Amino acid sequence: MIPTFPRAQLPALTGIRAFAAFWVFTRHFRTELLDAFPALHVVAPLFNVGYLGVDLFFILSGFILTYTHFDGMTDGYNWRKTLGFLWLRIGRVWPLTSFVLLLFGLVFVAEIVFSHDPKIYVGQVDAGRLIQHLLMVQAWSTHPLDWNGLDWSISAEWMAYLTFAVGVVVLGRFAAVASRRTMIITVALLTLPMIIIGFSMQDDTNLLFDQNSLSLFPGVVPVRVVTEFWIGAILAILLRARLRENRTINFPLPTILGALIVAGIYIATALDPHRWVSTLLTAEDKAYKGTDLIASTETIIVLPLLVLLIVSLAVFRRDPLVWLLSTRALNLGGRVSFALYLSHPLVIGTVLAVLPAVAGSPPLVIAVVVTGVVAAWVFAWVLWRFIEEPSRKIARRMLPTTIHV
Repeated sequence: MIPTFPRAQLPALTGIRAFAAFWVFTRHFRTELLDAFPALHVVAPLFNVGYLGVDLFFILSGFILTYTHFDGMTDGYNWRKTLGFLWLRIGRVWPLTSFVLLLFGLVFVAEIVFSHDPKIYVGQVDAGRLIQHLLMVQAWSTHPLDWNGLDWSISAEWMAYLTFAVGVVVLGRFAAVASRRTMIITVALLTLPMIIIGFSMQDDTNLLFDQNSLSLFPGVVPVRVVTEFWIGAILAILLRARLRENRTINFPLPTILGALIVAGIYIATALDPHRWVSTLLTAEDKAYKGTDLIASTETIIVLPLLVLLIVSLAVFRRDPLVWLLSTRALNLGGRVSFALYLSHPLVIGTVLAVLPAVAGSPPLVIAVVVTGVVAAWVFAWVLWRFIEEPSRKIARRMLPTTIHV
């Protein structure tokens, strides 16, 4: 039998989820933040690549699910454990994803009812695509983002869960025979596909879209999620002995890696050799009040540093970043991060509706923008507290006691 992981908490890995979700938020809210606080133009390159928070989520997901379920899944693996694992994942992501989709539907209906030209909005209500979203398969094929455009990553996660439910057997065999060097080499090789894709794409494609349209680039979603998810899974196996024995290292490596990631993003942005800009982007999309809004997909070069950051957060202590991410506030933020990620476009849409009315008053603009940031987190907490967390607990209670995953 493979040694059992401890069930000790890894608070820094919960806290970094709050950071990852808010990183995505800042990308979608960056013009409003810049409007309210012009001094933030110096961190605009970090806002522009907020989509890297999704890559961080994928790696974290593979790590945490392996850390949590590996032993239970591989000890007497059978089809019941496969179904049990998938049921728990459905209970974790599907209720909230579906509820937020319904909220988007209500917004679309309101736009149709109250708009002077409802035909503009009718196309948003595509029943066939809604069914695909509800089945969490909408990102498995080439198609423009629609309904809640952000839940493409939940569809991708579902794909990763399916691969883990079956591939955990192979992972168990790999863990039994592979040396640490082999595991490290495998992780390094798995970072290469997305780095190559990032260097081949035009700018501001979010490592996601076709070169000349806003449709998902064929094959990018499975490559992105599967490689990054399994990087996280192998990392958990690689660290299993250290985690099992609770052996930690007292060195500020996480903070150093965080600084290197920030530096890498600025350097990649400054030295981007291919400043291609899609013809689909308007002048407002490309710059705002003199601040460049075009993200460099070459910033994916920091992916190996994101991998090392997760490793260091799991095993290093007495580090400023570990301390910060382990605080109660950021741990709560980590727990509501999924809800923040899914729902923040609704809050941003509300802010955009209010801002024109206060455009002539800088203090009111600041007040509205700050209120929007706070409201996004509060709304996320409400969704987590009353939708996501109860659903997760119900799904866990519904699982037969004979199934241990």
